[in-house]
Amino acid sequence: MTTQSRAEELISNHVAGAAAAAAIPIPLVDLVAVTAVQLSMMRKLGRLYGAHVGVDAAGAVGVGLFGALLPRVAASALKILPGIGTIGGAVAQSALSGATTWALAQSMRERLERGELHPDVQAQSDVARSLARADRLRRRGVLSEEEYARTRAELFDAL
Repeated sequence: MTTQSRAEELISNHVAGAAAAAAIPIPLVDLVAVTAVQLSMMRKLGRLYGAHVGVDAAGAVGVGLFGALLPRVAASALKILPGIGTIGGAVAQSALSGATTWALAQSMRERLERGELHPDVQAQSDVARSLARADRLRRRGVLSEEEYARTRAELFDAL
């Protein structure tokens, strides 16, 4: 199976997952679930193409804001209305979530295939992870303040 066919399968599964998550009848919970599906898809696409795609809290907010957030929120809010609002909101939310997930995937895949993700992204991610690890060790008392400061300076120099 080629990388492109595996990517197509992965994207199709996540588009369906996003559409299903959007049908959750609880307003705003559906948006969180869709964003989780989209973040998972981004990480898996990155892994498939040999890139590390780490998404921090700011990135998660960005994914949540990606395309048609206001219509998605409005569709989600329709679920508050009994009966027709619930059904109409779920249908609209599912369609919009599937569409935005597909568009996000296509954009991400194109960038990954062309190698447009900046090579320093991996290095920056590794440095950030190492800094967090060093900070945890400092807080546990494994590293002294001096050792932590030296490690931190070395990691920043690596950037």
